[in-house]
Amino acid sequence: MPKYPKLFWMAAFYFMPVAVKAQANASEANLLLDAEQMQFPTYLQKLNIEPGLKDSLAYFARFGTDTLQTYFNAATGKTDAEKRMALTAARYCLQLVRASLEQERIVQYDIPSILHTYPRLAKAIFNHRDIRGYTANFGARRTQLMADIFRQYDEGKALQQLADVRRVGVSTGNIFPFLERTPDFRYMDTVLIYIAENEPMLMVDYLNRNSNPITEKIAGMNHPVLNQLVLLKGDRNAMEMAPLAAEMADGDLTREQILNLRTNDVPGYYQLLVNTVQENRTKRLNGGPAGMQPSLRDALHQKATAFFINPINKLHEAKDAVRFKSLQRLRTIDLYYLLVSDEDELYTSSFLGVYKRMMEALPEGHSDSLLYTVQFDQFRKFIRGCSHYNVLSDYLNNMPAASRQSLLKNFISNVDSSYETGIEDAMDVADAFVGLAPDPVYGELVADLLQENIRRCQTSGSYYGTRLYTILREVYQMARYPEQANAIFRKLGNYETLSVDSLREGDTSVNQLVVFYGDEDGKASFRSFMSLFKDKKLWEVVQQDQWTEIRSLAMQQPIRIFANQPKSSEDGSDERAQVALLSYLQEQKIRPGIIIHRGHSYHLPTTLEYLQPYMKLAILGSCGGYKNILTVAAKSPAAQIIATKQVGSMLINDPMIQEVNNLLGSHEDIHWPEFWAKMETQFSKSSFTHDLFAEYIPPYRNLSLFVIRLYNQDSGGF
Repeated sequence: MPKYPKLFWMAAFYFMPVAVKAQANASEANLLLDAEQMQFPTYLQKLNIEPGLKDSLAYFARFGTDTLQTYFNAATGKTDAEKRMALTAARYCLQLVRASLEQERIVQYDIPSILHTYPRLAKAIFNHRDIRGYTANFGARRTQLMADIFRQYDEGKALQQLADVRRVGVSTGNIFPFLERTPDFRYMDTVLIYIAENEPMLMVDYLNRNSNPITEKIAGMNHPVLNQLVLLKGDRNAMEMAPLAAEMADGDLTREQILNLRTNDVPGYYQLLVNTVQENRTKRLNGGPAGMQPSLRDALHQKATAFFINPINKLHEAKDAVRFKSLQRLRTIDLYYLLVSDEDELYTSSFLGVYKRMMEALPEGHSDSLLYTVQFDQFRKFIRGCSHYNVLSDYLNNMPAASRQSLLKNFISNVDSSYETGIEDAMDVADAFVGLAPDPVYGELVADLLQENIRRCQTSGSYYGTRLYTILREVYQMARYPEQANAIFRKLGNYETLSVDSLREGDTSVNQLVVFYGDEDGKASFRSFMSLFKDKKLWEVVQQDQWTEIRSLAMQQPIRIFANQPKSSEDGSDERAQVALLSYLQEQKIRPGIIIHRGHSYHLPTTLEYLQPYMKLAILGSCGGYKNILTVAAKSPAAQIIATKQVGSMLINDPMIQEVNNLLGSHEDIHWPEFWAKMETQFSKSSFTHDLFAEYIPPYRNLSLFVIRLYNQDSGGF
């Protein structure tokens, strides 16, 4: 061991392990592997992860590695060089797992799949077998780890390319530039088919704009969906047909049939999409591929919004007979997909109106028949939506008792089945607690189901699942017994109160950053916002070319508000104004404790880029702002969040911001329950503003935020 201390310490500080010298033969590779095994227990002592996972690592480092070492050394018909490379890869595995955990390149719940996959992949490479399929369910980070472990091999280069495309593939728009830069990418066929099935219009647009080796390859591939998309090149109606390319390729639909429906029978076209989604789900449940289901869902969302939801929302003051007339031809299953496809767009009254018509069409006392009809497609979204709009008890009470229990069990169980989506699934379950916890019938049932899943995870050794369900149980107790909220607040901080001092960050002023955009709605929002500061006795307004600074004049607690000018969004001037303002704040060492987003949901990702760790309040007054809690929690871990589950409005945002400033200007801490009660009284004067305000979630009721905060608080680290 004393001969190789440098190797150990260098591996601790660099992601890629660096050998002292190239191993000359298998004997030396054995010695280096033995040395790494001896060092590993010392590292494990410092590692803060689940005890069971630590035991798994210790067992693998000692016994699993010994087994592989014996296997490689005893292999007949292998050269010394082949054995040396295999033994070196085994050492790299130990070094890289250690370094990757330290540098958070992987997380502790990746460990079981890594320890399961590495030995099998190592033997496949050692024996020159096909390695496709071994990392089929891996994301970019685990694929990268395998690429680094086997970097001496040609297979390592292939794994590196796979890691690269999985990394850029998080946004499909990045894939074609990657393929252009990597003409020798050995999985190009697979990636092109993936784009065709998941983003068919991206494929068609690329074919329309380019003529290069990639388009030539696409044209020459023998794949039915790709061949069909090539035929759509230059077709002005391609957007209507692309999601149905698989059905066209199979001969089930023709171009003329699709366009006839789209032109002459809008409900019929929407129903065609619903039918196709269901047919694909049947194939999937029978073990078939997902096919074009993602692109079909996107099309379903777009058409549901354009054909039905937007018109219904706009008619919010009309009588129901007029407002919901467009739904007359829709089937029960079509109404269901309106509810699950457009949760970010539906007004409260729109959701309730669609829900009412759907329930009227179901057999009395058998509302569960709906979920069998849709084959439980997206049922968690449906249950969560029903909970949010306070109709979950109504839905559950209209089915047999046994069905209620079965449905809730399916809803709550198995959120731990995928590490990639487990946190978000747990947050969805937590969202539904608001409607379930107070119910005298379902409250106890949910508590029992959570405990049952904890036992299941403990029995099966699912550390990840045990952790998720323990957190869910804790959050559920808070929802069920609000007086027990302090148990969580003691861990995370008091979310019922926002103190003035926490916002100042050592400054004398409370500083706020307000982000506007330059479309027509953004400019109207800016005008409405500025009308709050017309009183020259209270506020001084300083206009700059790129931003506006608003300063309080006669307040006990000084306030400074910085808002960018809503310049044109067509040429990006609005975002350049935002960047100029941020540069000014940085130069002046001004640290806003509050960030406020004023714009549509499609602008929100840009605003979220401006989040900072020192921000303590984020007001996301946009449609669907509630969906971005994960991002805020990661970038501003101490921030309280006011967000909308659905539709944000200046009719709510401006009075709320005004009340926040009134309290802060008086140097009063904000007690959110009192604040919310006051706002609720104010907005209840109109049924329209009452419904809009009902979409907003105060910091102390943000149950899904508590899930992610509790999860992050208990993360492994050093």
